[in-house]
Parts: sequence; C-alpha cells; structure tokens
Amino acid sequence: MKKEKSAANVCDSLPVLDIQVPADTLELNMVLRPVEPVNGEPQYWPLFEKNNPEEHFGNMDFHFGGRGGKVKIKLTLDLSAVPGRDLEFTRSTSRKLDGLLALTSDFKHQFTAKAKRVEGKYTQLVITVKDKESKPDNFAFYWLCETVDGGMHFVSGDPRARIVPA
Repeated sequence: MKKEKSAANVCDSLPVLDIQVPADTLELNMVLRPVEPVNGEPQYWPLFEKNNPEEHFGNMDFHFGGRGGKVKIKLTLDLSAVPGRDLEFTRSTSRKLDGLLALTSDFKHQFTAKAKRVEGKYTQLVITVKDKESKPDNFAFYWLCETVDGGMHFVSGDPRARIVPA
C-alpha cells in the first residue's frame, strides 16, 4: 500500500483532469510517459494532453450531468524517458481492460480499455468512459504495462478517479 499512498500524494499535487462530458462523444489525445523506478520504487508516470506536455495531470473527474455522452481517451505510451526499454500495454484476457488493473469493483461497468498496435507493439490504449448507471463511482487503478520479453510493470494510474452523474 505504500506505493499507492506515494502515488496518491503525487497525484494530489497535480492538476485534476476535470472533464465536463457533453451529450455526444468527447475525444481526448493523451500521453503516458513511463519512468524508470528509483531505488526499486515505482515513480509517477506523467500523464498529459498530447498538445500540452508541460501540464501533467494527477486525478481524473468525469462530470456527466445527466447529459449522457461518453469520453474516449486515446492514450499513447511515450518511451522517451526509458530508452532501450521495450514496454507495451498489457492485454487482458477479457479484452475489456487492457492496460489497466482495476482496484475497485465498480470500475468494470464504467470503463473499457483496448490496446491497439502501433508499428507492431501495443503502445496505444483506447479508453472509453460512459456513465451506465447514473450513480457516482470512485475508482482506483494501475496502469499495467509489460516488457516484450516478459515481466509486468504496475504504476498507479489514478487513486481517486471518479464519475459524477447528474
């Protein structure tokens, strides 16, 4: 649990990706930049909008406001901070939560994530968020990546992401 608390502290110190979901589909292009562990401890992996790499986000809030709609996030791995590492998003057996490891039970009915190949590797993740039950949900998850030659890498994604319905 120490890793989750440390990630929560980092996420709390960063801006929240606060999304007002329109009635139709909102599409975002985001980037996740893996960082090598320090003294064996996983580090926060910067998450940012593709067109704004200087502003990193911590937690995510999705406000649906009774309008329906959904959010599609195209998330790309930027391996520039880990040269020589051959990382890609892990594919789940159900193909509904690729690249994510849900830590709360509500997570699965609101989020889907599918890894996509780019130049032969699963370095893009398409995440869809849709409020299916019009009730608030709190989430915790890890980004889940692996090296091509084996070995998982868990790094906190968002210890406090939440969906706020109408």
